[in-house]
Amino acid sequence: MKSTLYWLCALLIPLITHAMSVLPQTPAEQMATADATGTAELVISQGRLKDGSIQTRFLFRTVEAIRGDFPAYFEVFAPGGIYNGSAKADSRLPSLATENTYLLHLQINDEQLGFYNGPAGISPVESVDLDAFRTIGSGLGAGADLAPFEAAAMSVQFSVTGSGLLDSSGFRRFNSPDRDEPIPVYADTSTLPSGITELQALTALSNALAAWEANSSILFNYSGTQTFAQSAEDYSSSDGLVIRVQFHDSFDRISDASTTLGFGGAGYWLDSGNGGSIDGSPFNPINFGYIVLNHSKTSLSNALTLEEVLTHEIGHVIGLAHSSETSNESDEALSEAIMYYQAHSDSRGASLNSYDITTALKAYPLNTPPFSYDRVLYAVSTPSGTLTNPQVNQVTIVGFDLQGNPLTLQLDSVTENNGSFSHSDSTITYTPNGDFGDITVTDPASAYYDRFRGRLSDGTNLSPFIDIRVVGFRSDSQPSNNYDGIPDSWMTSYYGNSNGSSATADTDADGLSNLEEFLLGTDPTDSDSNFKITQFSTNSLEWTTQQFDLYTIESSPNLSTWSVERIVTQAHNATTLSITDLPTPSSGSAIFYRVKRSQ
Repeated sequence: MKSTLYWLCALLIPLITHAMSVLPQTPAEQMATADATGTAELVISQGRLKDGSIQTRFLFRTVEAIRGDFPAYFEVFAPGGIYNGSAKADSRLPSLATENTYLLHLQINDEQLGFYNGPAGISPVESVDLDAFRTIGSGLGAGADLAPFEAAAMSVQFSVTGSGLLDSSGFRRFNSPDRDEPIPVYADTSTLPSGITELQALTALSNALAAWEANSSILFNYSGTQTFAQSAEDYSSSDGLVIRVQFHDSFDRISDASTTLGFGGAGYWLDSGNGGSIDGSPFNPINFGYIVLNHSKTSLSNALTLEEVLTHEIGHVIGLAHSSETSNESDEALSEAIMYYQAHSDSRGASLNSYDITTALKAYPLNTPPFSYDRVLYAVSTPSGTLTNPQVNQVTIVGFDLQGNPLTLQLDSVTENNGSFSHSDSTITYTPNGDFGDITVTDPASAYYDRFRGRLSDGTNLSPFIDIRVVGFRSDSQPSNNYDGIPDSWMTSYYGNSNGSSATADTDADGLSNLEEFLLGTDPTDSDSNFKITQFSTNSLEWTTQQFDLYTIESSPNLSTWSVERIVTQAHNATTLSITDLPTPSSGSAIFYRVKRSQ
């Protein structure tokens, strides 16, 4: 027996990303509110970990102090960045290039220096009238002394890039709409902006969601109101794939409350490609989203401004960046976008322009990526290395595409420490390289002995990665049965010994051979034990299952045309599955259901 088995575990890194919208300010208002203003050249930047959260340290060389006392070199920190292989994307993290000079509005927060209003406090010097700022500064107070933030140069470079999509650590998107599954949205209306009724708040939210749905393939499902026990930002993926919209900041999460109307963001996995690939661009999968509004701002007492801000923040939640963070942006397409960093407050409500729509379609195209489901294999090993019935070590990748495009499978990677994979079209065959006896990994949910990883292509887009994981082995050691693929332990369980019957026998005369009974997970000695629906009501059904198998529930109004209702995978060591929320027929009509098992 081979004794070199080991298992591997894949680790995904959860990340958080969020962005904010701010009130417009004049240059004079910016300078008066900020602690210091000056021009400086970015020397270098680097990610670090502080209090368990990733942030980026920027080192600047002072060019000119306009308001405040600047040391020759000083450091500024912003949330987000990359550190030690992990990443946190945050639109408060500016997109800056080394050796470029910027006009900076700075603010002292928690004993460190930050950018006032995030990227809104930064402008390339060539885009501003420095004389005007000098004039404004001469009429204001002295400003802060930045000597405590003096710094020396750093040795490691880190740069952040920007685009229409939030991409500082990889593009991200919800991929459940590719499966025609809307994202649940919950609203906390326990506190509202002054003068706004709950009906107005929920109408604004509905219109904001509908604006993105109407112009991309994103799907939402408003699921009701809840009173959140904490800030919406503090929930995690363990609480489910949902978006939480909090119409208040009762938990004081907005630091720049004087100008910030709200922020929105999402948690996602740093697993590029597992959110699908769109026209060559791989995406990370988002697994929850949140919005927090500053209910104290009088601007949000206007229902249409509230609607505009919600639409803007939903854009951040689904993966869009600001169209521009330049004050007085000259490009009208950028300045008039719902994703412009300043609220317009001009009664536009949930109105997207061409820039917003084009950017949304980069992440949520109308030609959605295909999708499939991970599979798990409990392989049969044998001393001969060859099985008479190799189908016991086969699985079929079942692929779907909402547009009905033909799909092809591409191999991305394999781990073959204990056997080898081969594939023909969508059928994957695994051949162990020895007899391993009966053994399983400790955690079938994440660990494996070997793994096949591939994606489905519709010719333009790719599905998320599809994993075929070998999580255990059962031995067929019987040459007298020509190594027919029936494990010794299975044969002994039903027939008393490993040679008690054969793969072709039908002991209970139910029309299924032992091989078929083994694959279906049924009892070969009981004619009443077969693959069947065991319970059915108006909106639920239950059926017998085999561990790790994939089942497709289809419906039909006429037994002629069938459509997919649900696709589910059986868990480890379970014998039945049930669905309890199937559609019910309207009065005077009927719906028929059937369950299909995938090899």
